[in-house]
Amino acid sequence: LDAKGPNVPVGSHTGHPDNPLYHTRDREYFGSPEKGDTIRPAFMYREFQANTSYIDRTVAYYISAFFWFWMFYHLYYFPGHIFGHHHAPYLEEFTDEELGIPDDNAPDPEYWGNHYEKPGTYR
Repeated sequence: LDAKGPNVPVGSHTGHPDNPLYHTRDREYFGSPEKGDTIRPAFMYREFQANTSYIDRTVAYYISAFFWFWMFYHLYYFPGHIFGHHHAPYLEEFTDEELGIPDDNAPDPEYWGNHYEKPGTYR
């Protein structure tokens, strides 16, 4: 039995080989110049030419776009996932004395400011 699936360019051939129901092999695929591809030669001796096709560039573009979206989204909303978690204690765990809050009936502290000096001259 023949495998059934989409008829897309696989390797250098398009269509299904020798099967009229799923398209016969109509042509060989060497790239799409209208999409910016350079035509690949039918035969390469010893060295493969390192040029990419339109589908390679498109898939790489969308994968990289998704990656950067994921990075910036998590940097903004969940920075602990990327930078690591740290303990953020509740304020109820501390006493007023540890936080430096005076008692309600404590006298007001003396102000040590320079009330009558011109700003910028007393430093």
